[in-house]
Amino acid sequence: MRPTRLVLPGAAAALLLVPLVGVAPGVAHDRGGSDEVTLTDRTVLTKNLDNPRGLTVDDDGDVFVTQAGEGRGGDRRAPCFPGPEGGDVCLGATGKITELHMRGGSGHLKSVTDVVKGLPSIGAKADGSGAIGPSDVAFDGHGRLYATIGLGADPAVRNKMPAGKYRTLASTLATVQKVDTRHGTVKKVADIGNYERKVNPEKDDFDTNPNSLVADRGGQVVADAGGNSLLRVDRNGKVSTIFVFPHEAPVKTPQGQVRPDAVPTTVVRGPDGALYVGQLTGFPFPKGKATVWRFERGEKPEVFADGFTNIIDLAFTDDGDLLVLEIATNGLLSGNPTGALHWVDAHNTRHHKVLTTKLTMPGGLVVDGDHVYVSNNSAMANKGEVLRFTLKH
Repeated sequence: MRPTRLVLPGAAAALLLVPLVGVAPGVAHDRGGSDEVTLTDRTVLTKNLDNPRGLTVDDDGDVFVTQAGEGRGGDRRAPCFPGPEGGDVCLGATGKITELHMRGGSGHLKSVTDVVKGLPSIGAKADGSGAIGPSDVAFDGHGRLYATIGLGADPAVRNKMPAGKYRTLASTLATVQKVDTRHGTVKKVADIGNYERKVNPEKDDFDTNPNSLVADRGGQVVADAGGNSLLRVDRNGKVSTIFVFPHEAPVKTPQGQVRPDAVPTTVVRGPDGALYVGQLTGFPFPKGKATVWRFERGEKPEVFADGFTNIIDLAFTDDGDLLVLEIATNGLLSGNPTGALHWVDAHNTRHHKVLTTKLTMPGGLVVDGDHVYVSNNSAMANKGEVLRFTLKH
């Protein structure tokens, strides 16, 4: 793995070791225009989650959240091996997809159920932090639920796991899965890892981490944060490349100039039908250099909004405005674990407003009417949360 691309969850986990004393609020990029949009009623809906990440909402207003798990958990026989950023990591079956049953459209929680358990998770040997596993969920137009399971490495490592149940478990890393919530099972739709090994869209080192997806009747679109690519999965599970993101402009570091990877972390479909992609930007995770790209079918991508730092997720409001979630608003190497949620005016995308900085390494975002749901403490085992806010105009 090149030093310009670090595995996102591991980098995030390192920041969580920093005390939260004296965390400074984020600063809006532009205070021009209307400031009437606010975020209120911060509520912890559920806690003690394991590395919670992507979220989605069904037609009944119930919220689904992926948990990347805690690595091996209590399985002391699980295989452990050196992680890409130092320290040992372990493979276990602790990944989950969890449903938060809400009371209609009220935004109030009724109950929490793990609808799928036993999914793969690679987490720190010591405490399961910074795990990689289930990373995002999305419904298609028929109400079918799909999920991505990440990896953040050369997919060949899957075959290096011990033969038997652990290799079988590892084979579901770097895949898109169809989720059966009634029976608590998943079925492989596409193997993003195999596509990376065969095609390697970036034509660089082998690295894949399907981190986000959007689903429709024709298949799924996947943001591969490891391969720096946007991929299409058709109805038959065939994978193709939509776009490969080029490296960013050089950034000065103590070791010399580095051209950061783009690291696309999220893809959503906008109210205009176009795809919108948010980027983290790789090492050294420069502040203010993350962009939201807009993709119209058959056209080259264009910048929709920029000036962000380490974007981890996007969501549109009913008014067509964009919410942008930053996992680390001061940069992943700043030593500050504060995240931030921004509002972007649909009519003037240069107008950004910080809605809240009361977040610690957030990992996922979804909007349902006036309710905004965020997964918080997304790189920690047994300390993750799902938060609910109310969006007011």
